[in-house]
Amino acid sequence: MRVSVIMPIHNEEKYLPRSLKSLKSVEDQIFEFIFVLDRCTDNSENLVRQWFPSSKIIKKDVCRWGSPIAENFQIGFAASKGDIICVHDADVTTPSDLLSLLEELTDDVASVSPTLFTCKEESFLNLMYYYWEKTRKFAPLGEQPMGALRLVRRDCLEKVGGFKDVPAQDTQLDIDFRKAGYQSKIAKNVVHYHLRKFSFRKAVRSQIKDGRMRRQMGMPFWRVLGHVVLRLRPFVLCGYLFTKQPASNAAVKS
Repeated sequence: MRVSVIMPIHNEEKYLPRSLKSLKSVEDQIFEFIFVLDRCTDNSENLVRQWFPSSKIIKKDVCRWGSPIAENFQIGFAASKGDIICVHDADVTTPSDLLSLLEELTDDVASVSPTLFTCKEESFLNLMYYYWEKTRKFAPLGEQPMGALRLVRRDCLEKVGGFKDVPAQDTQLDIDFRKAGYQSKIAKNVVHYHLRKFSFRKAVRSQIKDGRMRRQMGMPFWRVLGHVVLRLRPFVLCGYLFTKQPASNAAVKS
Protein backbone atom coordinates (compact mmCIF):
# COMPACT_ATOMS: atom_id res chain seq x y z
CA MET A 1 0.00 0.00 0.00
CA ARG A 2 1.22 3.48 -0.85
CA VAL A 3 1.60 5.80 2.14
CA SER A 4 1.32 9.59 1.86
CA VAL A 5 2.70 11.64 4.75
CA ILE A 6 0.99 14.99 5.30
CA MET A 7 2.65 17.44 7.71
CA PRO A 8 1.15 20.90 8.30
CA ILE A 9 3.70 23.45 9.52
CA HIS A 10 3.21 26.86 11.09
CA ASN A 11 6.50 28.39 12.30
CA GLU A 12 7.88 25.19 13.80
CA GLU A 13 11.60 25.67 13.18
CA LYS A 14 12.38 24.96 16.84
CA TYR A 15 11.06 21.39 16.64
CA LEU A 16 11.27 20.61 12.93
CA PRO A 17 14.90 19.40 12.81
CA ARG A 18 14.26 16.57 15.29
CA SER A 19 10.88 15.77 13.81
CA LEU A 20 12.18 15.65 10.23
CA LYS A 21 15.26 13.68 11.28
CA SER A 22 13.09 10.95 12.76
CA LEU A 23 10.79 11.03 9.73
CA LYS A 24 13.82 10.51 7.51
CA SER A 25 14.27 7.04 9.05
CA VAL A 26 11.18 5.76 7.21
CA GLU A 27 11.72 7.70 3.98
CA ASP A 28 12.32 4.65 1.80
CA GLN A 29 8.97 3.17 2.89
CA ILE A 30 6.89 6.24 2.03
CA PHE A 31 5.25 6.91 -1.33
CA GLU A 32 5.13 10.72 -1.01
CA PHE A 33 5.74 13.54 1.46
CA ILE A 34 3.45 16.57 1.46
CA PHE A 35 4.28 19.60 3.61
CA VAL A 36 1.65 22.32 3.99
CA LEU A 37 3.38 25.57 5.00
CA ASP A 38 0.73 27.62 6.75
CA ARG A 39 1.71 31.33 6.69
CA CYS A 40 5.25 30.53 7.83
CA THR A 41 7.53 33.48 8.57
CA ASP A 42 10.47 31.54 10.01
CA ASN A 43 13.00 29.07 8.60
CA SER A 44 10.58 26.14 8.34
CA GLU A 45 10.55 26.02 4.54
CA ASN A 46 14.34 25.89 4.28
CA LEU A 47 14.46 23.07 6.83
CA VAL A 48 11.93 21.05 4.86
CA ARG A 49 13.85 21.57 1.61
CA GLN A 50 17.07 20.58 3.36
CA TRP A 51 15.71 17.30 4.74
CA PHE A 52 13.23 16.41 1.97
CA PRO A 53 14.29 18.19 -1.24
CA SER A 54 12.02 16.12 -3.49
CA SER A 55 8.88 16.50 -1.38
CA LYS A 56 5.71 18.31 -2.40
CA ILE A 57 5.51 21.69 -0.66
CA ILE A 58 2.21 23.60 -0.56
CA LYS A 59 2.26 27.20 0.65
CA LYS A 60 -0.90 28.53 2.26
CA ASP A 61 -1.00 32.32 2.57
CA VAL A 62 -4.64 32.75 3.62
CA CYS A 63 -6.67 30.78 6.16
CA ARG A 64 -10.29 30.25 5.02
CA TRP A 65 -11.43 27.81 7.70
CA GLY A 66 -12.08 28.47 11.36
CA SER A 67 -9.70 25.59 12.15
CA PRO A 68 -6.37 26.18 10.36
CA ILE A 69 -4.96 22.73 11.21
CA ALA A 70 -8.04 20.96 9.82
CA GLU A 71 -7.80 23.04 6.65
CA ASN A 72 -4.12 22.15 6.28
CA PHE A 73 -4.81 18.44 6.53
CA GLN A 74 -7.66 18.71 4.03
CA ILE A 75 -5.42 20.61 1.59
CA GLY A 76 -2.76 17.92 1.92
CA PHE A 77 -5.33 15.15 1.57
CA ALA A 78 -6.70 16.67 -1.64
CA ALA A 79 -3.17 16.79 -3.09
CA SER A 80 -2.22 13.25 -2.03
CA LYS A 81 -2.40 10.01 -4.02
CA GLY A 82 -1.59 7.36 -1.43
CA ASP A 83 -3.86 4.53 -0.30
CA ILE A 84 -2.94 5.32 3.32
CA ILE A 85 -2.78 8.85 4.69
CA CYS A 86 -0.28 9.49 7.48
CA VAL A 87 -1.21 12.70 9.30
CA HIS A 88 1.87 13.96 11.12
CA ASP A 89 2.26 17.00 13.39
CA ALA A 90 5.49 19.00 13.06
CA ASP A 91 6.42 18.74 16.74
CA VAL A 92 6.39 14.96 17.22
CA THR A 93 8.87 12.20 16.40
CA THR A 94 8.28 9.36 13.97
CA PRO A 95 8.68 5.82 15.37
CA SER A 96 11.09 3.73 13.29
CA ASP A 97 8.48 0.94 13.20
CA LEU A 98 5.68 3.26 12.01
CA LEU A 99 4.75 1.07 9.06
CA SER A 100 4.10 -1.92 11.33
CA LEU A 101 0.81 -0.14 12.08
CA LEU A 102 -0.41 -1.05 8.60
CA GLU A 103 -1.20 -4.51 9.92
CA GLU A 104 -3.81 -2.95 12.23
CA LEU A 105 -5.81 -1.43 9.35
CA THR A 106 -8.23 -4.30 8.83
CA ASP A 107 -11.64 -4.15 7.15
CA ASP A 108 -13.34 -2.56 10.16
CA VAL A 109 -10.43 -0.35 11.31
CA ALA A 110 -10.12 3.00 9.57
CA SER A 111 -7.40 4.61 11.67
CA VAL A 112 -4.54 3.58 13.95
CA SER A 113 -2.25 5.71 16.10
CA PRO A 114 0.96 4.94 17.99
CA THR A 115 1.08 5.72 21.70
CA LEU A 116 2.15 9.33 22.36
CA PHE A 117 4.30 10.45 25.29
CA THR A 118 5.84 13.81 26.13
CA CYS A 119 9.60 14.09 25.68
CA LYS A 120 10.57 14.25 29.36
CA GLU A 121 14.09 15.60 28.73
CA GLU A 122 12.82 19.04 27.68
CA SER A 123 12.08 20.38 31.16
CA PHE A 124 11.06 19.43 34.68
CA LEU A 125 7.43 20.18 33.81
CA ASN A 126 7.76 17.88 30.80
CA LEU A 127 9.01 15.18 33.14
CA MET A 128 5.99 15.65 35.41
CA TYR A 129 3.67 15.69 32.41
CA TYR A 130 5.25 12.48 31.11
CA TYR A 131 4.28 10.64 34.29
CA TRP A 132 0.86 12.33 34.42
CA GLU A 133 0.14 10.86 30.99
CA LYS A 134 0.00 7.46 32.65
CA THR A 135 -3.45 8.52 33.92
CA ARG A 136 -4.83 7.99 30.41
CA LYS A 137 -5.55 4.40 31.35
CA PHE A 138 -8.06 5.73 33.90
CA ALA A 139 -9.97 7.90 31.43
CA PRO A 140 -13.77 7.37 31.75
CA LEU A 141 -14.10 5.72 28.35
CA GLY A 142 -10.60 4.33 28.10
CA GLU A 143 -7.53 5.67 26.34
CA GLN A 144 -8.38 7.32 23.05
CA PRO A 145 -6.30 7.48 19.83
CA MET A 146 -4.16 10.60 19.50
CA GLY A 147 -4.29 12.88 16.48
CA ALA A 148 -0.63 13.96 16.42
CA LEU A 149 0.36 10.99 14.24
CA ARG A 150 -1.91 8.38 12.74
CA LEU A 151 -2.39 6.19 9.69
CA VAL A 152 -5.79 6.49 8.01
CA ARG A 153 -7.31 4.48 5.17
CA ARG A 154 -8.01 6.73 2.21
CA ASP A 155 -11.25 4.98 1.29
CA CYS A 156 -12.62 5.50 4.81
CA LEU A 157 -11.55 9.14 4.84
CA GLU A 158 -13.28 9.73 1.53
CA LYS A 159 -16.41 7.97 2.78
CA VAL A 160 -16.80 10.41 5.71
CA GLY A 161 -16.04 13.47 3.60
CA GLY A 162 -12.46 14.12 4.68
CA PHE A 163 -11.42 16.50 7.45
CA LYS A 164 -14.04 18.86 8.85
CA ASP A 165 -13.77 22.52 9.86
CA VAL A 166 -14.12 21.88 13.60
CA PRO A 167 -11.94 22.74 16.65
CA ALA A 168 -10.68 19.14 17.03
CA GLN A 169 -10.49 17.52 13.61
CA ASP A 170 -9.04 14.27 15.01
CA THR A 171 -11.90 13.79 17.49
CA GLN A 172 -14.43 14.61 14.78
CA LEU A 173 -12.77 12.09 12.48
CA ASP A 174 -13.16 9.33 15.08
CA ILE A 175 -16.82 10.28 15.56
CA ASP A 176 -17.42 10.16 11.80
CA PHE A 177 -15.69 6.79 11.53
CA ARG A 178 -17.83 5.32 14.31
CA LYS A 179 -20.98 6.54 12.60
CA ALA A 180 -19.78 4.87 9.37
CA GLY A 181 -19.16 1.57 11.19
CA TYR A 182 -15.37 1.77 11.57
CA GLN A 183 -12.99 1.74 14.52
CA SER A 184 -10.04 3.95 15.45
CA LYS A 185 -7.33 2.09 17.34
CA ILE A 186 -4.26 2.93 19.39
CA ALA A 187 -1.20 0.68 19.21
CA LYS A 188 0.39 0.27 22.64
CA ASN A 189 3.53 -1.39 21.27
CA VAL A 190 4.52 1.53 18.99
CA VAL A 191 5.60 4.74 20.74
CA HIS A 192 6.48 8.26 19.62
CA TYR A 193 7.17 11.53 21.45
CA HIS A 194 5.85 15.06 21.67
CA LEU A 195 8.80 17.46 21.50
CA ARG A 196 7.19 20.71 22.64
CA LYS A 197 8.49 22.26 25.87
CA PHE A 198 5.77 22.75 28.46
CA SER A 199 5.25 25.63 30.84
CA PHE A 200 2.55 26.09 33.48
CA ARG A 201 0.97 28.82 31.39
CA LYS A 202 0.87 26.61 28.30
CA ALA A 203 -0.55 23.72 30.32
CA VAL A 204 -3.41 25.91 31.63
CA ARG A 205 -4.13 27.33 28.17
CA SER A 206 -4.10 23.82 26.71
CA GLN A 207 -6.62 22.60 29.28
CA ILE A 208 -8.93 25.57 28.70
CA LYS A 209 -8.72 25.04 24.95
CA ASP A 210 -9.48 21.36 25.42
CA GLY A 211 -12.52 22.24 27.53
CA ARG A 212 -13.79 24.67 24.90
CA MET A 213 -13.32 22.04 22.22
CA ARG A 214 -15.31 19.49 24.23
CA ARG A 215 -18.14 21.99 24.66
CA GLN A 216 -18.15 22.94 20.98
CA MET A 217 -18.16 19.26 20.02
CA GLY A 218 -21.21 18.73 22.20
CA MET A 219 -19.64 16.32 24.68
CA PRO A 220 -21.92 15.62 27.68
CA PHE A 221 -21.10 17.17 31.04
CA TRP A 222 -20.76 13.83 32.87
CA ARG A 223 -18.05 12.71 30.48
CA VAL A 224 -16.10 15.97 30.85
CA LEU A 225 -16.43 15.87 34.64
CA GLY A 226 -15.15 12.28 34.74
CA HIS A 227 -12.16 13.33 32.63
CA VAL A 228 -11.43 16.28 34.93
CA VAL A 229 -11.61 14.25 38.15
CA LEU A 230 -9.80 11.11 37.04
CA ARG A 231 -7.09 12.88 35.07
CA LEU A 232 -6.61 15.91 37.34
CA ARG A 233 -7.27 18.58 34.69
CA PRO A 234 -9.38 21.25 36.47
CA PHE A 235 -9.04 23.95 33.81
CA VAL A 236 -10.74 21.71 31.24
CA LEU A 237 -13.95 22.22 33.24
CA CYS A 238 -13.41 26.00 33.20
CA GLY A 239 -13.09 26.02 29.43
CA TYR A 240 -16.15 23.78 29.10
CA LEU A 241 -18.42 25.78 31.42
CA PHE A 242 -17.55 29.20 29.99
CA THR A 243 -18.00 28.22 26.35
CA LYS A 244 -21.35 28.34 24.60
CA GLN A 245 -22.29 25.17 22.74
CA PRO A 246 -23.36 25.78 19.13
CA ALA A 247 -27.06 25.06 18.71
CA SER A 248 -26.35 22.85 15.69
CA ASN A 249 -24.11 20.48 17.65
CA ALA A 250 -25.65 17.27 18.94
CA ALA A 251 -24.16 15.59 22.00
CA VAL A 252 -21.35 13.20 21.27
CA LYS A 253 -22.42 9.69 22.06
CA SER A 254 -20.08 7.29 23.80
